[in-house]
Amino acid sequence: MDSLERFIRYVKIDTQASDQTGTTPSTEKQKDLGVLLVKELLDLGLEDAHMDEYGVVYAHLEGKGTRIGLNAHMDTALEVTDTNVKPHLIKDYKGGTIKLANGFEMSPAQFPVLRKHVGHDLVVTDGNTLLGADDKAGIAIIMSALQYFHDNPKVQHNTICVAFTVDEEIGEGPLHFNYRKFNAKYAYTIDGSDPSMIEAENFNAYAAKVNITGVSIHPGEAKGKLINALLIANELVSMLPVKETPFDSEGKQGYWHLGGLNGDSENASMSFILRDFKDDGIKNRINVLKDAINKLQDKYPQAKISIEFKEQYRNMKKFVDKKPIALKRARAVMRKNGIEPVSAAIRGGTDGATFSRNGLITPNLGTGSYNHHGRFEFLDIQEFNKMISVVIDLMKK
Repeated sequence: MDSLERFIRYVKIDTQASDQTGTTPSTEKQKDLGVLLVKELLDLGLEDAHMDEYGVVYAHLEGKGTRIGLNAHMDTALEVTDTNVKPHLIKDYKGGTIKLANGFEMSPAQFPVLRKHVGHDLVVTDGNTLLGADDKAGIAIIMSALQYFHDNPKVQHNTICVAFTVDEEIGEGPLHFNYRKFNAKYAYTIDGSDPSMIEAENFNAYAAKVNITGVSIHPGEAKGKLINALLIANELVSMLPVKETPFDSEGKQGYWHLGGLNGDSENASMSFILRDFKDDGIKNRINVLKDAINKLQDKYPQAKISIEFKEQYRNMKKFVDKKPIALKRARAVMRKNGIEPVSAAIRGGTDGATFSRNGLITPNLGTGSYNHHGRFEFLDIQEFNKMISVVIDLMKK
């Protein structure tokens, strides 16, 4: 199959992660893609291809020279469903508004990034789901590169170490990762957007869960007695810095983000993510949330308010800067492919952030996909194919 067929095949498999199960993988359906990938890897001559008990797929294509790793993640984001994905192909995008299902539309006015893709072929959603290019485009790029070496056995290449991880979207991709089994000197995640970007700096990231138990009583008898958990939740949000949300931030500005709110007047739960490029910045964001919780607990002593923090990943920059070999190689290969590389900071994270922290330097490269985590996600096919060429050249001897 060609690279686009591969991509379409992968995105039609539902692999959405969950932050509620506490298992690895967080959803068993992620293994459905893993099983398929193992079969395809074996067919391409990677004889040790297998999926471990945690759902992580490993494989190696032996060569000469350096052992270089390639990683992409199988799971998709939580915000919009990954069930029944129906990709639509737009050939030679002319600009203007793209109509999706149920009245949704994607316009350059709302998404200016579309303007740079005029004249290219795009894959979009039907408007009911996300696309899953994050990160099945990365998987398809890696698999297409392996297909090239299978079809061209005389082309010399380095030893290629492949790993497809689970649960990257909930910050747990490296949770049970076997570095010894992967056995790469350095690696690349193929999990970005713009092909010109080399990303070796990212947010420090924490998740926070808040649980609120109020006092429930009939509203007609509630004077001085009812403590409404939902109103406390609303008050908590109002205590956080107004201009430090994702909507208001860009570049290297951090943020807090309310990702979930559930409950009723007696019980409410909230989920936040906190992001900051600086170590002291993320500590400050944690303290702001803690202080707000403490003030609310003092104000409503009859309520029970708790918060739990979980580190998701750390900024990889200080680790990558000490061992720049992966960056140097990527820049040289990109220039060979007519791409002027740009160093960029990821306003998010990758499995490579934790890999780098643990000694496996792993910068991030693009896939040609954009607007991740929602129904407006799309893939630029020309850029996607360009990244296949980049990855092939990265692996060549």
